[in-house]
Amino acid sequence: MRVGFIGVGNMGGPMASNVLKAGFDLRVHDVRADVAAKLAAEGAEVGATPADVAADADVVDIVVMDGAQVEAVTLGDAGVLSSARPGTVIAVHSTVHPSTVRRVADAAAPRGVDVIDAPISGGVVGATAGTLCVMVGGDAAAFERARPVFDACGALVLHLGPLGAGLGAKLARNLIGYVSMLGAQEGVALADRAGVDHERMLQICEHTGVLSWQMRELLNVRGPHPTYGDDLGPLVELSAKDMRAALALAADVGIELPAGQLTLDRIRYTVVPPDAPTNEGGHG
Repeated sequence: MRVGFIGVGNMGGPMASNVLKAGFDLRVHDVRADVAAKLAAEGAEVGATPADVAADADVVDIVVMDGAQVEAVTLGDAGVLSSARPGTVIAVHSTVHPSTVRRVADAAAPRGVDVIDAPISGGVVGATAGTLCVMVGGDAAAFERARPVFDACGALVLHLGPLGAGLGAKLARNLIGYVSMLGAQEGVALADRAGVDHERMLQICEHTGVLSWQMRELLNVRGPHPTYGDDLGPLVELSAKDMRAALALAADVGIELPAGQLTLDRIRYTVVPPDAPTNEGGHG
């Protein structure tokens, strides 16, 4: 099977590396030549454009930042749909509003190309270890064709229903995580102020099931992050982007999420402790 990866940064890079290790023929593209070069050193081919990656691929995995980038790499002049063959599966792993994948799917359908949403959860640790959760929405037959690739990246791979179902699950999962993190951040701050040892409080929260390993990792950021370094702006903006998408989906389906809105309003302090260094300019 021929696999293409578009976007091989913090998440896409280790995912693509695991696909390569699983024995698939791999071609990658990223606007940053240095990250693509790392995979080339492992044996992947490098395409100059998304169209180059898709030209002879059976499955094309999209791991870019946001909806605008998803549409650019799929619908643009040198995008995936300009060269993808009938029967190709485009798997959008980016956390975006479901309307984004529906626009791509509408454009792909006349060409006989299948689009599925396959957002991922597990962070860079999970991407590196190949233990991601992959939540998939779309045609069941297309899912089965792409599943061997997903199995190389994840330990929990689920087909959840029609197009958009995967993103519904991912946005709901992130909503739960970030709202919980707001409570965890405030609770830990209260314990700190009350004189409780910070590390022991985190140990208590973990043992009693109110703190996941991902929350612990983020709540412990007191300096450079292992992935983002000194500039935590991208991490904060990713969190805010996901919460905005969750709230937009909630509006679409007619449900109010007051705790979600409060969490978005407070997300800088939810993700980045007040005494941690940040780049106020952020990163899109």
